[in-house]
Amino acid sequence: MIRDLLEKFMNLLFHNFVYKLVSLFLAVIVWAIIQGEQIQEINRDILVSIHVDSGYGVRGDLIRVKAATIRGPQAWLLEVPKKLSADVYIPSGRVGRYRMRVSKDDTKNLNERLELIIHEPYLDLFVDRMMERVVPIKESIHGTPADGYLVEKVNIEPKTVTVKGIRNDLLQLRYIYTEPIDVSGLQESRVVESKLVSPGLGDDALSLDAVRVNLQVGDSKINKRFGDIPVEVLGATGPTSIKPNLVSIMVQGVPGVLNFIKKSDFRAFVDVHGLNPGRYEQDIKVKIPADTVLIETFPEKGIVHIDKN
Repeated sequence: MIRDLLEKFMNLLFHNFVYKLVSLFLAVIVWAIIQGEQIQEINRDILVSIHVDSGYGVRGDLIRVKAATIRGPQAWLLEVPKKLSADVYIPSGRVGRYRMRVSKDDTKNLNERLELIIHEPYLDLFVDRMMERVVPIKESIHGTPADGYLVEKVNIEPKTVTVKGIRNDLLQLRYIYTEPIDVSGLQESRVVESKLVSPGLGDDALSLDAVRVNLQVGDSKINKRFGDIPVEVLGATGPTSIKPNLVSIMVQGVPGVLNFIKKSDFRAFVDVHGLNPGRYEQDIKVKIPADTVLIETFPEKGIVHIDKN
């Protein structure tokens, strides 16, 4: 019974076998043609290269990325590269704001029969002449040293960097900053290497990438005011008077020095050498203790009356 069924199946399978094989082959071809002609879509990035005359540049990168959708038969879409490229050219001698449209004609290695849809196809550019300028470098300090300490001085080597870019942007550039330098908890001087922050004028805008920063750390200083310091008149040959006759002096120093200073350590005076009798407005000069810095004398001037003998 089973044998009879098997024989019938084999006879049915191989009956007109050649015609059946040809039919199957034709069906596969027809299916492939239908699939190949079916319209589909794929998304690709287009690398747009911007070309300018020698001696000119654009603000930002010379290569921009645009997103695009490509439509067409599946068979043609298989030939589309993973990334497309396009070239656009700025008219000769152009300076200032310029807007241009990226189109299918600018795109390379794309089948002409495919439909290309570029999302946001316009490029808004600023074109100007290229130039170089030497710009000072400024440190960017973050954090605070340990209690009782401060960063007294910062030395940067080298102090300047040559920057290349379009003229309009370089003329507005005041400093090139270092990357943030963390001084949190610092208790002693230190030399660190710090990279420079790009001003956004391109990868090769700076003539160097990093600088050496010398952080000089010292004791924290405070200000302290000393009042009622008597004002002397020096060089008078006759009776004199001065108003005010007392001043206050503010100095800066470390607490260990200021805590031991007394009013008697200060001297305030005006110099009237060679002046004839009369009324004069004179600068009040002061002498302060060592290891301190003068912050303020109040008032800064005094009225001196020189009487006749």
